[in-house]
Amino acid sequence: MIPVEFHGVRRTGPEDFYCVVLRWAERNRLLPLWVAPAAAAEIEARAAGYAPRRPGTVDLLAEALSAIGVEKVGITSAFEGVFVAEITLSDGTEVDARPSDALMVAQLLGLPFAVSEDVLTQFSFFAADSALREYLGLSFGEEGAEDAHGAEDSASGDAQADADFERMMRELGVSEEDLSGGEGDDGDDNDEG
Repeated sequence: MIPVEFHGVRRTGPEDFYCVVLRWAERNRLLPLWVAPAAAAEIEARAAGYAPRRPGTVDLLAEALSAIGVEKVGITSAFEGVFVAEITLSDGTEVDARPSDALMVAQLLGLPFAVSEDVLTQFSFFAADSALREYLGLSFGEEGAEDAHGAEDSASGDAQADADFERMMRELGVSEEDLSGGEGDDGDDNDEG
């Protein structure tokens, strides 16, 4: 299991689907975690520091599990495109959980959230810093570093894997315009990034 960084919840595509952005820092790759609107709202609220006056379901779960002892929390596998998360207790018991719930439990308990290397290898992708800034408002590299090295750089060093992912996204009907959130043309014809 490899710890990943949480970088918030974003709305993406023309349908405004909610996506938790997880980053595999070691390889500079992103793992999108698609979540339901209710889960997205709760994750966003918690990330912004909101604490409910009375405990919610995830609060109760986290409190009960912490009394038992939690060893690790994370995404362990994927089945037919659906991520499977587990909360591993100190006695070795593995509790099945939705990834969104597991993420919130990890955050509430101050534990790292991890993902199996197999899942990261299969489902994470490299995105150029300019695309991250434009579509997600994120930046992990130095300003202008991509321009100096060119777009051919990839975190995996495998340009074919990047091309395969791009083709898969097109086959799923997702284009670069979809990632902009459907904000339309602002009259700027500058086509950078």
